[in-house]
Amino acid sequence: MVPISKWEDLTDDEEVIEALQEVYGDDIEKLDLQVGLHAEKKIKGFAISETAFFIFLLIASRRLEADRFFTTDFNSRTYTEKGFEWVNKTETLKDVIDRNFPEMTEKYMRCTSAFSVWSSDPDPKHYLPLYLRPAT
Repeated sequence: MVPISKWEDLTDDEEVIEALQEVYGDDIEKLDLQVGLHAEKKIKGFAISETAFFIFLLIASRRLEADRFFTTDFNSRTYTEKGFEWVNKTETLKDVIDRNFPEMTEKYMRCTSAFSVWSSDPDPKHYLPLYLRPAT
């Protein structure tokens, strides 16, 4: 990531730039992380900023690497043969619901995602539920 050197590197919003200058002056080094995360412009098509995305990547990858159930104990001895098969075959929440309540998914869930409107038909062009799709 390229460090910012002026408020305009952080955001295009003039009102936000004015507020930052009022609180921090021209000293960008005084900017609080949380304030900066809220002020930073979002990545096109995402709900978060570049800094928040990098932080998420670091935390998520470390979380997975630190979890014994994803590393040293990711095996059938830990999960049982059936459990390990379930873990490896499960991709979505719909898979979990279908495995436990197949009559419910057959009758009510025509969509591809448990987070979509259940009565809606699957949209082959969009695998994401409507509310999770980036604005176009």
